[in-house]
Amino acid sequence: MPEFIIQIDFTDRPGLGYEIFKITENNGIDKIAMEVLPKHGMVIQFQCALDEQVQKLVADLKALNNITAVTFRNQMPYQEKEHELRTILDSVSEGVLAIDKDGKISHINEVACNIFNCLPEEVKGLGVEKVLGENTPVLETLRLGNPCRLKERKIRKDGKTIQFLTSSVPVKNDQGRIIGVVSTIQDFYQVEKVILQADKRRQLITFDDIVHQSRQMTQLITAARTVAKSASTVLLRGESGTGKELFATAIHTNSLRCRNQFIAINCTALTDTLLESELFGYEEGAFTGAAKGGKQGLFEQANGGTLFLDEVGDISPRLQVQLLRVLQEGTIRRVGGSKEIAVDVRIIAATHRNLEEMISSGQFREDLYYRLNVIPLRILPLRERKEDIPLLAQHLIRKICKKLNKPEVYLSKESLELFMVQDWPGNVRQLENTLERLINLTDAAEIQPEHIFAWTDITNVNNSIKTTLGKQQAFQVEIPLEGEWPQLKDIVASVEKEVISQVLKKYPSSRQAGQVLGVSNTTILNKIHAYKI
Repeated sequence: MPEFIIQIDFTDRPGLGYEIFKITENNGIDKIAMEVLPKHGMVIQFQCALDEQVQKLVADLKALNNITAVTFRNQMPYQEKEHELRTILDSVSEGVLAIDKDGKISHINEVACNIFNCLPEEVKGLGVEKVLGENTPVLETLRLGNPCRLKERKIRKDGKTIQFLTSSVPVKNDQGRIIGVVSTIQDFYQVEKVILQADKRRQLITFDDIVHQSRQMTQLITAARTVAKSASTVLLRGESGTGKELFATAIHTNSLRCRNQFIAINCTALTDTLLESELFGYEEGAFTGAAKGGKQGLFEQANGGTLFLDEVGDISPRLQVQLLRVLQEGTIRRVGGSKEIAVDVRIIAATHRNLEEMISSGQFREDLYYRLNVIPLRILPLRERKEDIPLLAQHLIRKICKKLNKPEVYLSKESLELFMVQDWPGNVRQLENTLERLINLTDAAEIQPEHIFAWTDITNVNNSIKTTLGKQQAFQVEIPLEGEWPQLKDIVASVEKEVISQVLKKYPSSRQAGQVLGVSNTTILNKIHAYKI
């Protein structure tokens, strides 16, 4: 029997729903499904043998008071949403599985079906372990709510090994209860085809592209320009977001290797096995799925050029041994191979970790540390070079506005002062993210403090600074019990010196200290000189 779907739009009134159902019954309609729309409407799916009967139903419904429209639809709203969700899931480059609260698969996209060689109808409703294997970390996420990231898994299916990376996050309802899990799947060896392509194509930058005006950064860049000309290993130290990769790229561009490859890899972004095959390559047949003829690793690809190992402090002890061997011998051995391959690669490594503490606790090899730490360069956190903030902020604003296709905006004087007294634990990356959020959410040509307070977690630190200073212990001046009293100007000078000294401990630049104390940076500089602080 033919099926029809009609949408009924109306302005609500008491009893209208009852009248609609009465008309469907009077016309002998066999209802299959019904869905209420959020804005005064409903959709009915039904079976009917005669077109004339359908037309009479529509005419009877239109005759009702408060009915504004009766139209035919191709799908029920829930079917349209299902189709939209399926289209979205199939458009992403990773495999996606949705798991319900009972651990059964409710959705699976095309990429996941291709990875596991299955059809959606074959696996929907099955327990997730039937597809992802026993003891899958997805079940731990469902049970405890702990997300997992890039867990390496192997399963056997139809006599073949499927190796993949899985990540999962819990889905919670409004009460915070876990009602399911979404898991993303990446084919282990397909990752190799896309990894680092952006790094290889990047436009290399120079030291002139590093925005700064502070004396400390000028000194650092001068030193980096000098060491760039050598072939020695460089270790960049600094907190996350300080621009270590920016310096690594500039060092390569200023080196004698600038015409050859600069390849960067983040050592925390890959599992131990995948990082090994990426760095050293592999021979044909080294593992199931290995490319025919094998594959060059990054050491071979960067031959004659520079390899940047970001977050080198996070590599496993096993890979530390292999990296040490490359630095000592200048040769690598592919995974599954026995041949020694000579490579001429300059290593620039970077880490935010305290390698010295890691050596003490046995997490990092001391001999590798000395091989990497030939030329150490410390990239200063933003709080130690706040003089750079005005220039850096406007440079970032210009870059963000261009990306968002918006006219360039500016920071007001008060907003800039507010930025200058922040500690910026996320450094330049945090500053850029904060500015991008403000530019997205603010239409004003000039960003004012009220915009900052409304859209960021920055507070009026000037008041808190003054409150903190007020709570510190009172500054005392020793007054002799006998003999002459010091002159008033000497008492004032003693207290003034102590106040400035205390402020400079927390806010080490004259500009910052001047802002806190309400005087110019010139005044602070003069006082520092006069009191020999």
